[in-house]
Amino acid sequence: MIDSGGQPSKLKKEEWLKENPIYQNTVSCEKRFNPDFSLSQLHFHEFVEVSIIAEGCGIHRIWNRIFECRKGDVYVLNAGVPHEYFVKDGKEKLVIQNLLFDAEDWFAGDLAAPDSPRFCYGIFDENLLSAYVTLKGRSMEAVEKIYQTIEKETEEKNPEWMDVTKAQLMLLLITIKRHLEESAADGSVSPKDRMVVSTVMRLVIERYSDKELTLESIASSLFMSKSYLSKLFWRVTGEHFSEYLRSVRLQQACRLLRETQLTNEQIVYGCGLKDVPSFYQLFKAKLSMTPNRYRTETRNETQYKERRGEYQMSILTDISGNLQRGKAKIVKELVQKAVDEGIPVEQILSEGLLDGMSVVGEKFKNNEVYVPEVLVAARAMNMGAQILKPLMAEAGVKATGKVCIGTVQGDLHDIGKNLVKMMMEGKGLEVVDLGTDVAPETYVQTAIEQNCQVICCSALLTTTMGVMEEVVKKAEEAGIRDKVKIMIGGAPVTEEYCQKIGADKYTPDAASAADAAVVLCAAG
Repeated sequence: MIDSGGQPSKLKKEEWLKENPIYQNTVSCEKRFNPDFSLSQLHFHEFVEVSIIAEGCGIHRIWNRIFECRKGDVYVLNAGVPHEYFVKDGKEKLVIQNLLFDAEDWFAGDLAAPDSPRFCYGIFDENLLSAYVTLKGRSMEAVEKIYQTIEKETEEKNPEWMDVTKAQLMLLLITIKRHLEESAADGSVSPKDRMVVSTVMRLVIERYSDKELTLESIASSLFMSKSYLSKLFWRVTGEHFSEYLRSVRLQQACRLLRETQLTNEQIVYGCGLKDVPSFYQLFKAKLSMTPNRYRTETRNETQYKERRGEYQMSILTDISGNLQRGKAKIVKELVQKAVDEGIPVEQILSEGLLDGMSVVGEKFKNNEVYVPEVLVAARAMNMGAQILKPLMAEAGVKATGKVCIGTVQGDLHDIGKNLVKMMMEGKGLEVVDLGTDVAPETYVQTAIEQNCQVICCSALLTTTMGVMEEVVKKAEEAGIRDKVKIMIGGAPVTEEYCQKIGADKYTPDAASAADAAVVLCAAG
């Protein structure tokens, strides 16, 4: 696999999908389109990938072909297909929902055989390696609902979750197949030829440090002539093999310059380059500067600092920055690195995760970002928090307060409630999520049993607002009204209604709710 920055990833299949045989994430793409973007900077992996454009419009490059993409487009790519998403100048950024899986983990027989017309329910029945559909209205809603169901099942792991996920995955592929419009591949190049080139690219990623790696050695291992493979690589990718190999090695050299203190001689050896003079020549030709100057100019932008204090602060800043951009995988890796570096858990939480989420909350309050950005940021925070939770208990780190939240009885809407929950967790509060259709007694009983300082009630329907008044009454009857604050919110709720029923606080949006909850917990 190659990550979005073009760097070879250390994650192998068995490591990447160790916990779940299916991988999902939502990314916010801000990378601007450049026609000269190198093939080596595209990413590819060993799995079938389904990508749903949830918001925005932009460019999707697959191999050397360019496609315009927008909300409602769904791309399906077979294993080994290099691609990348970009934002067009002047356009809003893309929000992309990704789902990756190995067909052999979920299907059997023809459905799991890449050379079968029925592979993945025939999405690739014309021996294509990639395809796309444009969905609107109910069709798009159906695909998004399937995606959300798979996400929920893999996260919660309820009984038989594997069976449910498999059924939903089958339904997703069948739904996409029914709406299939055309391939996203170049019909002038056969799938077999593309698979050969994918194999070549994979070998380069795995063995770039080997000086003996050449087109001739790869051609020999594939039982082909060097001349034929050279022409094939150019025909499929639009780039010469030698340029691709140099580009991969140069990217690795740049990474080592940024992240390590290795000498130029060590970097040349580690990247499979010829010698130091040729390395300098290549570097200056491609980046218009020497390796030493590159290291100096980029040092302040990397995680690695000569002084340990600066280095640790850089990690925390990177956690905050990547969380704001919704880079969940990077946040998780950085949190683990911070733990490994011995940074206190409480400091990682407050100066890394909570700092980043606080910035997102302020931007959301000021309408500088919207719900999709908040959702991807919250997911990034949760990924980092998963690593910290067991360590926080050992270190005795306590939440800044505890609240219980739910949508009131008779109301099944949960989007607003979930957004408030994310914002509160981003403020360091411990949140007990009661879900939807919550009875007044449940709020009160939970507050008593869980020692909650605040009860938060959400309602979207005017007909269910009356339940909030019942919650206040039940709290009074239980004798906890002087100990527990009650917050209310939702589309039909107003400050006047809050005062009328005797609740403590009304807030108009999620960010304000989180701020108010922190104040109420501190006062209690």
